[in-house]
Amino acid sequence: MTGTGRTDRLKRVARKVGRRLRAGPLGDAAARARAGLARGVETRTLLLVSDRSVYTSEQQFAPVQRFAGRIAGRYGLVATFCTPDEARAMSTEALQRHAAVGLKLDFRTPAEEASAIARETLGRVRGTATKALVFDGDDDLSVLWPEVLGQCDLYIKKHAYADLSNYTQERAGKSNLTDYVATEFGTSFVDNIIPRSGGIDAAEAAKVVVGWNIALDDKIYDLSRDLPLPDAAAKDIDLSCRASVAPDVWTYPMRNAAVEALRGLEGRWRVHAPVDRVPQDEYYREMMRSRMSVSPYGFGELCWRDFECILCGAVLVKPDMRHLRTAPDLFVPGETYVPVAWDFSDLEAACRPYLEDEARRARMAERARTVLLEALGPDWFLDRFGKVMQRAGVLAT
Repeated sequence: MTGTGRTDRLKRVARKVGRRLRAGPLGDAAARARAGLARGVETRTLLLVSDRSVYTSEQQFAPVQRFAGRIAGRYGLVATFCTPDEARAMSTEALQRHAAVGLKLDFRTPAEEASAIARETLGRVRGTATKALVFDGDDDLSVLWPEVLGQCDLYIKKHAYADLSNYTQERAGKSNLTDYVATEFGTSFVDNIIPRSGGIDAAEAAKVVVGWNIALDDKIYDLSRDLPLPDAAAKDIDLSCRASVAPDVWTYPMRNAAVEALRGLEGRWRVHAPVDRVPQDEYYREMMRSRMSVSPYGFGELCWRDFECILCGAVLVKPDMRHLRTAPDLFVPGETYVPVAWDFSDLEAACRPYLEDEARRARMAERARTVLLEALGPDWFLDRFGKVMQRAGVLAT
């Protein structure tokens, strides 16, 4: 929907090549040169150690790579990347030359293996001038490995509980959402790869901080540049939701509740809640036609759909998010999104004021879109990155 097929393919290829260059030696050299030109700023390195096995998790590093030159210019800090095996091969002296070492692991990594990798990397710098960081790119709020948390100075998540004491609670499955499904719908996680989680010591849980969320992923960044401006006159769908999954997926009860709630409004509003899959462009065309769009929880509370909806000019409708903190925060009730009950029982009551007042709906849609576009710019991220690195002790306050 953004141009001819050939133009779109060329654009995607160019972006992919550009990202590979920024993530490789050429990008590293450019960032170092930029840092060297920054007057009065000492050039230091941030070593990011990652198994690179989960794309959505790796996207936590996307804005770091996107704005590497600007980070180097402002803070004199250059990010460089390696695998756990490459980090193991480094001498302790070499590791401690970095301002910080950050570790990211796949959530499927067995606890014993994750702990061993943390000891071999973070354990060799902990307690020195080099800060030990964990970057957690998981979809949900959980902290999986208490021992890994114990090896770091700061644990950086995309979103975290507003009340950190929630990390001390034990839960069925991997997260608060698996626990919710287990409690409300009887789903068992006994045989799951992660049957139980939580039970983190309160002092260790205090290390958990919010970094930045999936609004800054490459997919959303690209979409913000490719989509045409939303056209209110073209919005002939009142409420949409394309979020169904197969019944054997543990998220099904949460997703299906949204679909069923929308279908209950058919006849009163123009509702679009299909259960099939369509090409991405068709999905965006539907979203561009929608006045409001419902985005249920999935493996975690946030998903790309939240931000796709906002960029398409639809008001985001989502289960209440007050239990968490995230950045950028596109989940301010009555300002950037419409919160509903987790079971969607109040869906019509929550949406009616906006469906009956187009000016009010349009103001919320535009406000959310403005906040998101600002966050996708370099200034927002550089400020956020600087605050996180200050909290970690990598940068002076």
